Amino acid sequence: MKKFLEKQAVFTATLRVLAAFSRRKSLNGLTRWATTASAKLNLRLNRPAPAQSVGELARTWQSLMPPDGQEYFRIAEVTGDTAYTEIHLACPLRGTGDTAACHRLMNYDRQLMRATGGELIVLESQSNSGKGFCRLAIRRKGQDTSDLRPAHQVDAAGHKD
Repeated sequence: MKKFLEKQAVFTATLRVLAAFSRRKSLNGLTRWATTASAKLNLRLNRPAPAQSVGELARTWQSLMPPDGQEYFRIAEVTGDTAYTEIHLACPLRGTGDTAACHRLMNYDRQLMRATGGELIVLESQSNSGKGFCRLAIRRKGQDTSDLRPAHQVDAAGHKD
């Protein structure tokens, strides 16, 4: 139990620091570097194989999340070309309205997916949705994503910027 709490505390603390960085435009470079470096470390430690299908991409994304918090990273639905996933962690950006910060913070997840053959787009962000979870779409790298509406490009009325 103690190790679980220690791991959870480290993950939560890291998430909070990176979320704080992501909210400051002057730290955009540092946020990009930190999220990319963290993703590369995760990939080096876990060595996931490139995914062959969108379902495999979703399972790979889930497996690359903290093992002591797997219940927070859910695969909601897999269609022919898209896996819809959800993050049910209490995000430090929840309720801030700062979808741009969310986009910068989610560079970590996008880097993981690119390295394994996919593209990840945040469709709904806790920062502005009023929901207790984020909704993501994952597709194979190179597939058209023009039908997906990234949260950081949608205004309060639901229109794409």
